Amino acid sequence: MVDYTISITNKCNLNCSYCYEKHLHTSFGCISPEMMKQVTDFMNRRRDAGTVYLFGGEPLLYQDKVTYFCEHLHAKEIVITTNGTLLDEPFIKWCAEKGIIINMSHDGADCSERGADRDLLDAKLKLLLQYQPDTLVQLVYTEKTLPHLYEQVMHLKNLGVKKVSAAMNAFLMPEDPDSFGELLREQWHQISKIPHLFLYELAVKMKSIRTHTPSTCALCKKKLFINWDGQFYPCMQFQNIPEFRCGSIAAGIEAEKARKAHPDYGMRAERCEGCEIAEYCRNSCACKKMATTGTLRNISDAACLEEQVHILTALEILKKGGIQS
Repeated sequence: MVDYTISITNKCNLNCSYCYEKHLHTSFGCISPEMMKQVTDFMNRRRDAGTVYLFGGEPLLYQDKVTYFCEHLHAKEIVITTNGTLLDEPFIKWCAEKGIIINMSHDGADCSERGADRDLLDAKLKLLLQYQPDTLVQLVYTEKTLPHLYEQVMHLKNLGVKKVSAAMNAFLMPEDPDSFGELLREQWHQISKIPHLFLYELAVKMKSIRTHTPSTCALCKKKLFINWDGQFYPCMQFQNIPEFRCGSIAAGIEAEKARKAHPDYGMRAERCEGCEIAEYCRNSCACKKMATTGTLRNISDAACLEEQVHILTALEILKKGGIQS
């Protein structure tokens, strides 16, 4: 099975400081009706769609296009990733009836990095939780908000959230890596003790450690990013970078050509050599390397620290019986 991400548009109605799209400096657009049909036909012919992510920008700027894919794609599951501002009850109810999953982004008590109205996001999230109580809420923290990460996560939990993903701003470059690392460790230690809360990053890490299955990254084998213009890329971090294009709706998936062009795609980051916990590390992930350093050979200081903290926190939990407090 292949997990597909379909970019509905790269336009958005918020202005997040950490937005990956803003760093790509590409022209804005949205998927056309003709391309929607071609993408749908292409995927349905292949019959290998696992999870399909409908992505942006903000995909619900074009709710009709999102609805089209939900109604016509044959996939194991469909997930809409949204900032939540445009959600309304009829659409949420329709998704619940169809079994369409909605993942919503919300940074918690402090939404200043997004240019968003927290009260509006709180209200939309509460409405979504009425129909999808197990919604995964995606939070991004920056160097500014890291000291308050625990409070940010608790804000979401107090709204009724059961599942949280807390990801670091990919472009973060701490002025003092040592102090940053200590603070990161402290905050993750605190949030790991929040009762009855599923933390995506720790759950994934604990599963990997338990099953002795380190993260691997294989170009065009497990996932594919389909841009709104019909071009194919390995994943969203490579969108609109010509040398990483791996096909198109017209040409199909050109996986072997891409693999020959990028033999270092899934290589372990150079800085990981000799690391005692490298076997548990996911920093061979090409997406993470590209997002944090713009290369396939290394990751940033901050990304390395974050991975260390996830591993050490997961190991502590497993040592205590494998249950988050």
